[in-house]
Amino acid sequence: MNSSDIFSRKNGQQIGRDHSADTHASDMLVPEPFLFGFLFISLVLPNIVFSGLFWFESLHLMKWVTAFLPIGILVAIAGLRIIFLKEVRKSFVLDPFGAVWLFLALLLLLQPLWAPITSWTTFAREWFFFAALWGLYVVARCGLEGKLLPIFLWGASVNAALNVIFAELQIRGAQGIFPLIYPTPGNYIGNTGQQNMFGLWLAIAMFGSAWIFIRSGAGEPKKPLTRVLSILNLLLFSTNAWGIWNSTSRSAVISLLAGLGVLVFLEGRRSGWSSVFRRSAVLAAILAVTFSGTIFFARGNSFVMKTRDMIENFQTVGNRDSIWATAGTMFTMHPVTGVGLGHFKWNYLDAQREMLRHFPDMKWQYTYWAHNEILQWFCETGIIGGLILLAMGAWWLLAFFRRMKSGEGISPEAVWACGFLFLIWFNALWTRPFHRIENAVWLPLAFAIANRDILPPRAAWTEIRRPWILRGLGIAMCTAATAGVMFLVSGMIGDRDMRVATLEKSPLMQRSFLESATRRLMVSDVAQRQMAYHYIGQAEKIKKVEYLVEGLTRLHLYFLRQPHSAELVRLLVWYSDVRETKLLESLAVYLKPGTYTIESGEIRFNSGDYINITGK
Repeated sequence: MNSSDIFSRKNGQQIGRDHSADTHASDMLVPEPFLFGFLFISLVLPNIVFSGLFWFESLHLMKWVTAFLPIGILVAIAGLRIIFLKEVRKSFVLDPFGAVWLFLALLLLLQPLWAPITSWTTFAREWFFFAALWGLYVVARCGLEGKLLPIFLWGASVNAALNVIFAELQIRGAQGIFPLIYPTPGNYIGNTGQQNMFGLWLAIAMFGSAWIFIRSGAGEPKKPLTRVLSILNLLLFSTNAWGIWNSTSRSAVISLLAGLGVLVFLEGRRSGWSSVFRRSAVLAAILAVTFSGTIFFARGNSFVMKTRDMIENFQTVGNRDSIWATAGTMFTMHPVTGVGLGHFKWNYLDAQREMLRHFPDMKWQYTYWAHNEILQWFCETGIIGGLILLAMGAWWLLAFFRRMKSGEGISPEAVWACGFLFLIWFNALWTRPFHRIENAVWLPLAFAIANRDILPPRAAWTEIRRPWILRGLGIAMCTAATAGVMFLVSGMIGDRDMRVATLEKSPLMQRSFLESATRRLMVSDVAQRQMAYHYIGQAEKIKKVEYLVEGLTRLHLYFLRQPHSAELVRLLVWYSDVRETKLLESLAVYLKPGTYTIESGEIRFNSGDYINITGK
């Protein structure tokens, strides 16, 4: 069995896996029970968990574990089966899209040979992230049953609805009722940790609910259980619609509408326009009613005001103009090599300094993200990586439109996948969906399902005919998956060490735990920063100059590797206090010209609206 046989179709309808005598579960890349179980964990659960006080990283660590660990196990299983099972090697096909993706991952693995990498921690995190998405794509492309997709979508909808309930409690300061709610009173973010990502997660869940509801209109007559499930699905959609309006995330709402437009078009072509329009009208009515409700009873007015501001001040593109100008400057500074995978944030202050020379009226700010994933990809990987990404996107779009023009049908699951890809890539033009693993894991799943219908399953240049090459691929997959899991587990140990250090009263024990954490690659950068703050804190407590010098030296070295506005502010304040004029001048160049003066080794700000100095 090859990967193109996983779905048998007639007139665009999925018939299902052929379990005939010559087709067995033993030749699957990953056995179905493992594939379903681990994918369910990785896709559905991360957005409902947060790390809590047991860990130093109180939000993201457990999300990474929940999303990454199942993928690592799946890729390791797939690699082992490729190595040891002849049936799997005979049936395995690396499709052309996956082959290009693999080439890009290997190319980026070599990027430190030519790019100005300053943080190995950041590079390792980002590469394992990118490789994990490829691994998920391959195992899903070569074995996921279409009947499993609705289960994932139902799980996502329930998860999102729970997050809406959590957000309602947070905004009222009542999150302490349940210890499972991220403790951020006054915010409307649920357990996602950030407003735009909360909105995007709701958009993903609502899109899945819409697909289930619209698709169900094609199957008449309805059984009682089907009607009950349909009502429950609409209740979840309504709950999440209330949440997405209250999130006030414009990018999430517009992305959802873009995805729904593609969904209606594709499903109308596939199953008939009458039922699709009728059911789409129901969803539109729910969106309108929930929006009206938020206007009168919740945060709908905030959404309206933010949208009005975006329209009236369109030239700032939602306050992204200076960010995009900085990103463009960063690319021109490193057009061939890129700044390094994950290193956009560590080059932002340098690029912004150069940008302000050309555009002095732009706003000074600091951000980790370009708020446009394609632009950030060009900055981090250079012209070659950027062009490969654009080529993959153009290839997919061309194949998609050719399929539409040909009049050939596509499976119901491919309808969801294509609409989802339009939703998330539209969102990627304005924010950062691919830099949050809990949302990004849905991207390779959608590509895996869509590409079965849209792109060819094989090509002459991707055929692997020699068993030793396939075994080599299996070994590489096992090695990368094992290294990624070890990287994550080691990081968890280091993160826990940093948390214990914050609880210790003995300075000697604090340093001991922090030194242990610095030896863990995944968290070594954060541990080095905490060690610097430890020395500065001890210097303040016991008035020991040597500790202050040690702490400032460590913090300055950390800043040179990973320039961040928080450390910039702290160093400026300290160097101003101790009258270190040369060091002060070396850092002040990152600020906006004309907004500060340095006199007698002390920095004074002419305007404090762009940088907040509140003390040490």
